[in-house]
Amino acid sequence: MLGIITVISLITMLLFMRTSADIAKIYLDGELIESIDLRTVREPYEIKTVFEGGINTVEIEQGRIRVISANCPDGSCVRQGWNSGSLSPIVCLPNRLVITVEGSRDIDAIIG
Repeated sequence: MLGIITVISLITMLLFMRTSADIAKIYLDGELIESIDLRTVREPYEIKTVFEGGINTVEIEQGRIRVISANCPDGSCVRQGWNSGSLSPIVCLPNRLVITVEGSRDIDAIIG
């Protein structure tokens, strides 16, 4: 009986786990400016964001997103590299840019 419960639990967990990045959301000064379904991107492309002189260039590919250039003082947003999951956003504080990647089946918690 315990084995059956374990197998059912594992199957359920695998079915509800997020397998890939889904939606990238680009916020500029707290406002959503672009929402991109990363699963449907066929060819890589770039988006340039501008806020009060702050410029970022964002590159989008299937399943992932990154900042490839920024005129901010430290460039930490560029060094963050590719984001393909929802663990941490890409942030450029001086240029007021935040990029999140959300999945339609993210796991909030596993209880068992």
